[in-house]
Amino acid sequence: MIPSSVHKTLVLLSCTFLGLICGTLYLYLSYSPQLAQRLQYLATNALSIALVGSLGVAVSGPMAGLAVDRKGYTGALCAGGSLIVLGYFVLRRQYTHTYLNVALSCLCLFSVGAGSTLINLACLKCCAVTFPSLRGVATSLPLALYGLSAMFYLVVALVFYAGDTAGFLRFLMASVAALFALCSPCVMLCDRRPCLSGRTVRLADSIEMVNLRGLSEMKGALSPCATPTSGPADLHGLALLRLPRFWLLFLITGAMASLGQMYIYSVGYMVKALVIRNFDIDAAAATSLSVDMVIQNQQQVQVALLSMTNCVGRLVAGVMGDIISQTFRKLRAWLLFVPGVGLVCTQVLGHAITSHEYLGVASMLSGFFYGYTLCIMPTIVGDAFGIANFSGNWGLVGLAPVVPSFVLTNLFGKVYDSKSAAGVDGVYTCTLGSRCYSLVFNLSLGVSILALLVVGVLNFGDRYYTSRALATKGKLAG
Repeated sequence: MIPSSVHKTLVLLSCTFLGLICGTLYLYLSYSPQLAQRLQYLATNALSIALVGSLGVAVSGPMAGLAVDRKGYTGALCAGGSLIVLGYFVLRRQYTHTYLNVALSCLCLFSVGAGSTLINLACLKCCAVTFPSLRGVATSLPLALYGLSAMFYLVVALVFYAGDTAGFLRFLMASVAALFALCSPCVMLCDRRPCLSGRTVRLADSIEMVNLRGLSEMKGALSPCATPTSGPADLHGLALLRLPRFWLLFLITGAMASLGQMYIYSVGYMVKALVIRNFDIDAAAATSLSVDMVIQNQQQVQVALLSMTNCVGRLVAGVMGDIISQTFRKLRAWLLFVPGVGLVCTQVLGHAITSHEYLGVASMLSGFFYGYTLCIMPTIVGDAFGIANFSGNWGLVGLAPVVPSFVLTNLFGKVYDSKSAAGVDGVYTCTLGSRCYSLVFNLSLGVSILALLVVGVLNFGDRYYTSRALATKGKLAG
């Protein structure tokens, strides 16, 4: 029999490295221009494929969460691993056989996205119930590897598969299968250990849960942002839709995550436009092998920066969340001001930068605040609505970026295509530099400001209604 402490450590390590599998979806931005060129896709088509991948992550969330909460980790892990491997297998076959079909490419990325969600939710729930007193740090580790995944695979691509997209996709498929086979059994064992099962563990209330319950128990003074008297552990499914606090978190997640996704999926085309403009290359020469190598190199640099800072942002969010909650006894929701302000600055930079040499600054900020948001939001959802149905609740909130991400990314593709011209080989290229896409950042700036305002309502609204409730209770007692 393995000691409990040793098994918990193995569970944490297994969940952490499984996070490496979940983040492979974001590698698409590093090979999407090459895939689009081989299969003769427009920028709008290539970005639509990325959007469908994100859609797979989002729409599978509620069902995947329900499966994890009700049936445990084993089924979700097996289904997730199979979907990811199948997605990359079919995508590689399509690439090597030059089969032009946007719908099939979309289906492949959707499969990868849905599989990533199944594995990710299982790992997050497992870490949260295994380490209840260090939930922020424990869940930040698999999320950090999720963010670092692109960096890891990019290094492998540069060293072993430079210019070989088909070979890289084959390695991607094989490595996912190997990591899954190595790490998943340890997590699956948690279904057979009651001491680690999310369905039997009763977590101690965090400061957020205590505060929310205290508000709901004040007679006649229930805040619109508070939870019902039954307590956060009872909240799940359709009951969440009646809570203003849920919709505030939904709006914040949708706005902030969609800004990060738009940048991640569009940065490859931003690099291409800026490199062509900065080197004063005409449309005919833009598709030459030497220019394509320069563009691909710069795209890989941006992917590396995004992945690295994404990982750092997730780790920082996890540590800061536990510090502010456990040490200072404050709500984790106050930390949402960090990405709120940061994303406003990022949109301004994205609009202002006109040289690929400075694009790395915007990429680092975007990666950091996107990772920060996606790490702090699950813990806030768990604190607000309880851990018993955490996977399902977070899966529901995870639907938030679907519409805004589609609008922003699709708009980017349409604006980029509208300013592109066809070369002699029929390939569309934009030579206007930042003017190829700057219009989109005007809209994204407005979205970031709106998100910051909603963060203010979430935090100051709770404070306002708490003070009113206390005052009312004092008058009734007097």
